[in-house]
Amino acid sequence: MGADVQISILLEKLNKLKEVVQERFIYPRLRNHVHDAINELQRIRKELEEAGDTSTLLRSVYSSDDTSTLLRSVYSAELLIETFLLNTSIHCRRDDLKNLTKNPPLMAFLPIPPWTQLRFSSKLKNFVKSLKAVHSEPRPRRDHSAINHKTHEFEDDDDELVGFGDVAEKNLVDRLINDDEKSLRVISLVSEKAVGKTALARKVYNRLDVRQSFECRVWLHVPKNIKCKDLLIVLLKQIPMGVLKGVEFMSEGELSALLFQTLMELRFLIVLDDVSSFDVWLMLACPFADAANGSRVILTTRDSKIATDVDPWSRPPLELEPFTDELSWELFSNKFRVGRHDTDTHHQLNSNKVKILKICSGLPPAIVLLGRLLSTIQPNELACVIDRLLIDLDKLDQSPLSNIIALCFRELRSELKLCFLYVALFPKEYEISVRRLMQLWIAEGFVKMSSTQQPEDIAGKYLKELVHRNMIEIATRKEDGRHKTCRLPSFLHDFFFQKSEDIGFIHSHHCRANCTPIDSPAQLSTDSPADQPNTDSSAQNNIDSPAQPNNVCLSDVCFKAQTRGTSNEKINELLKTIIDRRRSRGFVLTKVLDLEGAHRPLLHAKLGKFLSNLRYISLRWTGIDSCPKSIGDLPCLETLDLKYTNITNLSSSIWKAKNLRHLLMNEVSILKPSSSKQSSTSMSNIQTLTGLRIGFEDPKEYGLNRFTSLQKLGLTCHSRSSVEKTWDCISQLNKLQNFKLRSRDHQFGQPSELVIPDNLTTHPSLSKLYLFGVFNFKVGNLPKNLKTLTLSMSKIKEDPMPELGECLPQLNILRLFADSFVGEKMNCLGGGFPKLRVLKLWMLETLKEWIVEEGAMPELEELEIRGCEKLEKSLGLERLSHLKELTLTNMKREFVEDVKQNLASVGRSHILLTNKFKSSTTLACKSSHHLLLLFFFFFFF
Repeated sequence: MGADVQISILLEKLNKLKEVVQERFIYPRLRNHVHDAINELQRIRKELEEAGDTSTLLRSVYSSDDTSTLLRSVYSAELLIETFLLNTSIHCRRDDLKNLTKNPPLMAFLPIPPWTQLRFSSKLKNFVKSLKAVHSEPRPRRDHSAINHKTHEFEDDDDELVGFGDVAEKNLVDRLINDDEKSLRVISLVSEKAVGKTALARKVYNRLDVRQSFECRVWLHVPKNIKCKDLLIVLLKQIPMGVLKGVEFMSEGELSALLFQTLMELRFLIVLDDVSSFDVWLMLACPFADAANGSRVILTTRDSKIATDVDPWSRPPLELEPFTDELSWELFSNKFRVGRHDTDTHHQLNSNKVKILKICSGLPPAIVLLGRLLSTIQPNELACVIDRLLIDLDKLDQSPLSNIIALCFRELRSELKLCFLYVALFPKEYEISVRRLMQLWIAEGFVKMSSTQQPEDIAGKYLKELVHRNMIEIATRKEDGRHKTCRLPSFLHDFFFQKSEDIGFIHSHHCRANCTPIDSPAQLSTDSPADQPNTDSSAQNNIDSPAQPNNVCLSDVCFKAQTRGTSNEKINELLKTIIDRRRSRGFVLTKVLDLEGAHRPLLHAKLGKFLSNLRYISLRWTGIDSCPKSIGDLPCLETLDLKYTNITNLSSSIWKAKNLRHLLMNEVSILKPSSSKQSSTSMSNIQTLTGLRIGFEDPKEYGLNRFTSLQKLGLTCHSRSSVEKTWDCISQLNKLQNFKLRSRDHQFGQPSELVIPDNLTTHPSLSKLYLFGVFNFKVGNLPKNLKTLTLSMSKIKEDPMPELGECLPQLNILRLFADSFVGEKMNCLGGGFPKLRVLKLWMLETLKEWIVEEGAMPELEELEIRGCEKLEKSLGLERLSHLKELTLTNMKREFVEDVKQNLASVGRSHILLTNKFKSSTTLACKSSHHLLLLFFFFFFF
């Protein structure tokens, strides 16, 4: 795995170098050495593919010494090429400034000095020699060709990673909601093998009847060696409470008392996933209150003794066994069916049924992975793949699941391998923002560039294919159904994390009491919560050269732990070390600086000068107050994320970042560019610009009308004139899909007048619109193809629902937030909103009556009514035939009871009705003394 992945990375960089050489350099031997290196690496990669990249990878083709030497050569060459390309970029910029009037003609064609080219050419020549030395004689090959894959668009799969039979799922559900026992009980799922304990627990956890049965549900993956205080904080932060501030500063006893008091008021379901020590349960035995209301705990573990000891009074643990042949084949067929319906293929599968069942050994993860893998392979290759897996199963001393995992990884395209391994960088069971992950892939250079497609679109296809193959699972979705967060399945994280570290693809440094943040002045180390989730932490994708005494950090990614914030000392030491390396060597290769969630890191004033190779910077949720002015000097910067910080002003130097494509902020003012020419030339590639406060200015002063690539835009204006001129700019942005406009008073931040022009209706691409401000509502002025509409503080007096339902036939999501409507009666007419799926009515304080006529909103699935305190009557909710979830938050109890009765009268028990009220107590504000008294009272008496 190591050599194959690293060779793919290096080939990408050599191809970039090849373009530079052909365009700018005249030294012929340099061109020749680049071509030789590419050819040699392609030859080695082909031999690796022919040998097979399962557990026998490199054992059958290369000796262990060969492997080590090969990796050292590849790492060293990657460092060499990355440095050379960076220097090329720097010298080219200097050459642009000097121009031909200050340079001899020869130097104009050679941005890099000739002697530098000569030295680089010599080193590249030595690299080619080292490749030939590693492997020069013929090696045994597979007796069949590489597997060919079908090319097709992958469907967006909603099914679970693992599907279980009725028996195990029914037993678990019965113990949760059909058991007459009212006392708190622990239900343990136990198996030493990877049979899908977590998947079964998650499937039941998300069932509609289970969600309806518990007021509070909490899911917690339990890392090894987690501290009791951290565990309590994580649990508390997932429980709905009135006020929860300062828990990080409470003692362990105070936290236990607070958790006890909170759970006493709720019927809860808590899942403790992957418990490896009985001590974890001892931490929670006291604070898990038993209110005799049917609360339950699900615990998954590989240790049968833990499963038995946690609750000796309960029924025996549920011991999960491998699937029977019948159930295995049913699951395999279900996963294989996508995109494959021809008779010949199914005949081949049926003829190999016995072999497939033997390979999978009844393990659901193995069945799922193999089913999806075989569904992508050409029919004439199926028998060959199955036979090879069967041979590996008989010869190799490892589990069937390991063989299948290795094969699934080997059959990925090289770029997908890199993207997949990068996900292993994140902690186990960590929910990764899809937005963040795809931007990181792009910044790292894993996404192949295309002249016809945006990098984000290509990255989205990569993710979709990995999801289809069940190698990444979707954790949550947005309201419109798009992917929001994802994660690496636990069994895959266990397999790949250590292997990724072994080959040097990633390097993590765990925070422990006996560890220093910097292992040595020459080596960069970062923190990861994989083992210790008690701090904000970082990990890095570290392409290090074992042959070099000093490691080179190409990426630093910080994970915000769910527990408590700590000092930024470690982050600051890391950044200081990077800057020091820049001063001593003249360059730093860091591409990614993702400090999301780190606590107020200190950024050097000359960050733009010292880290000129940065492509991605995220300071989201860091709480910092300012950003260095030099950040606009970064020539490669593509993404700058400043959301959820305290930054209110950003230097105008940001307009100089010529490659910037995504700038995300919250109400930030930026000085206008020094000239319109500067903004038009430097920001022509920008696709996302959110949170820009233009105040009283004309947006054309920023050159906004010339940002023709914009797809997502968010602005705040302080005057009617500024709003009107903004709309004029918007009409010229033909690619704009998502627009958010706030009109508010400069002094007090109150909503001010917002005018909507008539020409907005013909906008060709605008599909999402968010408006904050007071305006005279005219639906006829809105784009006809709107799919999402959000209104806030609009002060609309006339009922907007009849016009909205008729004039916006494509609307999927409608959100009416605080004071968007100030009337007393709202009526949804029959036939209105034919495609509406999500409706949210928040804090409409004057609304008293809402009527849903027959045939209105026929596709509505999710409805939330929050803080409409005067709403007394709602007629026709029972007519919403497709309604799945109804959430009532801070509503009158009489209204809630009336809704329940109406739904029950028409047999609508399948609707998930969630009723949330403000907590009657502000628990976190109680004195610690009072909390402890409560705890001891309930526990001992």
